[in-house]
Amino acid sequence: MGNCVDKTKKYTAENARQEPQVAYASYSSLDNVLSRRSSRFALFSGSSAGNSTTSAHVEWSRRSRASRISRISRISRRTGSQDTSEDPCSLSKTRWPVPQFEAAFLPEFKIKETAYKTNYDIIDLISKGAYGQVYKVRSRIDGEIFALKVLNKAQIIAEDAIERVKDEVRIQQVVGHHPFVVNASRYWQDKRRLYVGSDYVSGGELFTLVEGYGNLPEDAVRILVAEVALAIDFLHNAGIIHRDVKASNVLLDEEGHAQLIDFGFAKWLKHGQKTSTLCGTPQYIAPEILRGEPYGHAIDWWSLGVLMYFLLTSEYPVPPEPKNSPTSTAETPTVSFSCFSSPSISPSTGAVDLLKRLLEPDPVSRLRSILGLQRVSFYKNRDFRGYTSRSVSPLEYLPATKKSTGSTPADACGNDHCSHTFAEFSDSAMLPDGV
Repeated sequence: MGNCVDKTKKYTAENARQEPQVAYASYSSLDNVLSRRSSRFALFSGSSAGNSTTSAHVEWSRRSRASRISRISRISRRTGSQDTSEDPCSLSKTRWPVPQFEAAFLPEFKIKETAYKTNYDIIDLISKGAYGQVYKVRSRIDGEIFALKVLNKAQIIAEDAIERVKDEVRIQQVVGHHPFVVNASRYWQDKRRLYVGSDYVSGGELFTLVEGYGNLPEDAVRILVAEVALAIDFLHNAGIIHRDVKASNVLLDEEGHAQLIDFGFAKWLKHGQKTSTLCGTPQYIAPEILRGEPYGHAIDWWSLGVLMYFLLTSEYPVPPEPKNSPTSTAETPTVSFSCFSSPSISPSTGAVDLLKRLLEPDPVSRLRSILGLQRVSFYKNRDFRGYTSRSVSPLEYLPATKKSTGSTPADACGNDHCSHTFAEFSDSAMLPDGV
């Protein structure tokens, strides 16, 4: 950060005209130099002309000094009124460098010295995460309500997670405009904390909805799976892998539409590339990760299959065993669908077929594109443009009341105390990336 501060340059009569912005102490030295030179000229000339010349030089130096000070004052007023949140190095060259505690998070998190409690009213605590809390807040300026994640800098630095947090912000800035991805557009920092502001999604977690209703009707599942699939396909086309698709990372808005959140495990990954980090939530981890193999975008489609299974049954599928497991067979095992034999769970043939294609242990044979999803019988004669335009709400297909408490669908998914955007980075350990 050394380029934020210039060393004071010593002035001479030769460079005085070229450097108007100098320390005030330099002007007295300039006056002395000019006075001494004028005095010597008067002694050599031995006439009254020397006195007038000396007076003229002194008067010139005084006027020059006053003019320069006036220009510096105008410059100082202009630079002092600029917003320091944009670029701390673009202001006066006499400012101190940005402390490393703040510079480490630039430029993703701009610097704002005003405490967030000054500009926002905290309405409620939504959740607590690995590095901080998520609050429902209201702006005192325009009354807007949004979710604000407050992260502890010291803990992030101690766990060497600076680049991970900054990368999460970069990814969110690229994908936040998608209709099924929650938008987080506010990022700033002060001396001790990072702040991430996202749209407030009032419907709560998809996981909470299943907890209240049990297995969901197929028509509702069809819409929700399509919406999450559209978000996943968009991420992959943007060169991003999510790596933590699950029911608690899907929020529902007031109309019941899906909003994918939590990009703490997301990674830039082009098509055809692979990575080898062991991360994710155990129930949703793809078999190639468990086998310790390099993996690609196909793992997100496996997680979508687990999510669909959970929505239809309110249970998780039995994960296949790794090949190197002592109990594994020579043939690659498959997911068990034994729960579908229960009288209370009777999915259609098309639903079972889609589950088998998503939960295919071999990533090469697994369904892993939105085009492939449109071709399966579960979505036969369905127009995906209707899903993209959010024309039909999944809440329309839910029972009038929940099984457990008798509340309405809106009550079931209207729980504020849930994992919101950036609420937590993971339930699982994350090792350094292999790519």
